[in-house]
Amino acid sequence: METLPFHMDHVPEFFMKKCELELKETPENKVKSIEELRTMLKTGDKKISRVDFHEDLLVQYLRRNKYDVKKSFKHIQNCIALRKKPGNIFGSIPDEYFSSKISTQAIAVLPKRCPDGCTIIVFKLGLWNTNELPFEDFKRMAMLTFLQILRDPMNQINGFKFIHDFSGTSIHHLKYCTPQTLHLLYHSSLHCLPGRYKEIHCLQDSFVLKTLWTVAKFIVSEKN
Repeated sequence: METLPFHMDHVPEFFMKKCELELKETPENKVKSIEELRTMLKTGDKKISRVDFHEDLLVQYLRRNKYDVKKSFKHIQNCIALRKKPGNIFGSIPDEYFSSKISTQAIAVLPKRCPDGCTIIVFKLGLWNTNELPFEDFKRMAMLTFLQILRDPMNQINGFKFIHDFSGTSIHHLKYCTPQTLHLLYHSSLHCLPGRYKEIHCLQDSFVLKTLWTVAKFIVSEKN
């Protein structure tokens, strides 16, 4: 139950054992599943047959789906399809944004993990100045932040807990919370990206949150 830092240069033995028990990862199963997934990607979809997928990316999807190769293949297909859609939410934003725009502080990763190893991400939507940072750049910032921290094996194994703080939100934020945007968030998070989501907490109830939930409850699954 030790509280570990977010930045780590190794995966402790306890969490490697957790990876084996929860995610079904053994050295033999890992090699076998990677080869099966590569074969499916080469032969199962002509649109992505020429894409060279790095092993670490394949492992992310296999861990996300507890080494179910077919589910991992479908997730990767969804991700590739998402990348080809207009808007390019996988694009970059200038580095200087992070030193010059307060809006980039709307997404923060806490320096300590939960005792179960989960990474905690805090979203403070009210810090996003819609006049300072265009909506398309805001989406790209969220995407690149999440993709970067997904590269960490500790995050792949233990997953994430989210805290959404709605203090300071206004009508300026609400106008971007369309059904299309909420569906994009839901679809990309659950069906495209290899993240494991453990908990979602919402703080500072506001009319923005009430409106969001009114729409979102028709989109999310019963389990979620």
